[in-house]
Amino acid sequence: MSSTRYAIYFSPEPESDLWLFGSRWLGRDSATGDDIERLPVKSVSPQRLQEITADAAKYGFHATLKPPFHLSQGHDRKMLDEALEAFAASYEPVLLPSLELAELDDFIALRPTGPNEDLQVLAADCVRAFDHFRKPPSSAELEKRRKTVLTDRQREMLDAWGYPYVMDEFRFHMTLSGRLEAGERKAVMAELQTLGQEVIGKPVTIDVLTLFQQSGPQEPFVVVKCYPLNALSQHQWPPQKSQ
Repeated sequence: MSSTRYAIYFSPEPESDLWLFGSRWLGRDSATGDDIERLPVKSVSPQRLQEITADAAKYGFHATLKPPFHLSQGHDRKMLDEALEAFAASYEPVLLPSLELAELDDFIALRPTGPNEDLQVLAADCVRAFDHFRKPPSSAELEKRRKTVLTDRQREMLDAWGYPYVMDEFRFHMTLSGRLEAGERKAVMAELQTLGQEVIGKPVTIDVLTLFQQSGPQEPFVVVKCYPLNALSQHQWPPQKSQ
C-alpha cells in the first residue's frame, strides 16, 4: 500500500502577509518545503518554540477542509487533480471579515471572528465530494481516534467520514501550536497578538483550495497544487460523463 497521503486545505497565497506570518511562526514554508527564519519570539526559548510548533509545522500553515487520506483503490493522483479542478471551479470565493487568535482545545489558532454559512457549506461539500477518494481508515487508526475525548456526534462523524470534526462539527482554524498549559498559552498568545498585528483582525478571502501531499508517515506535508474558486469557469461539478 502506498504511504502517500493527501489533504485538501485552505492555505493563503505564498508571499501574502498571512502566509509569511504563519510560515515564519512555524519555521517552515510548506510551499517550498524549506525551513525558514522564525519570527523573533521572547516568551519561550527557541527549543521550546520548536517543541510547541512541531506538529503544526509538519502539516504546514493551513486550515483543513478535507482531512488527510490515503487514496482508495481505483483512484490516482490524476483523477484527484481533475476532480479538484472541477470542484473548485464551481464555487465562489468566501470572504471572512476578520481572523482572531483563539484558544481551541488548549492549543492556539487563528479563527474567524464569527460564523460563516458559505464557509460551512464549502467545507461540508468538500468532505462529501472527495470521500470516494478516501481509503477507509484501519481499525487501529479508528481506535486511536476513539481514545480521544469526543462527543457522541463527533464519534458519528468519525465513523461516517473518518474524522470527527466535519459537517456541523467543523471548526475553521489555522493551527499555531500544540496543547499548552494555561500560563504558557496566555504568554504565547500575547506575543502572537503583537507579532501578528498585520494579519489579525484583517479580512481573508478563501479563494483557492490547496492540495497537500505527505510522502510518508514521518514526512512533512507540502503544497502540490492550488485550485482557484471560480464559479464563472466553464467547469461543472460533478463532472459530466462523456456520451
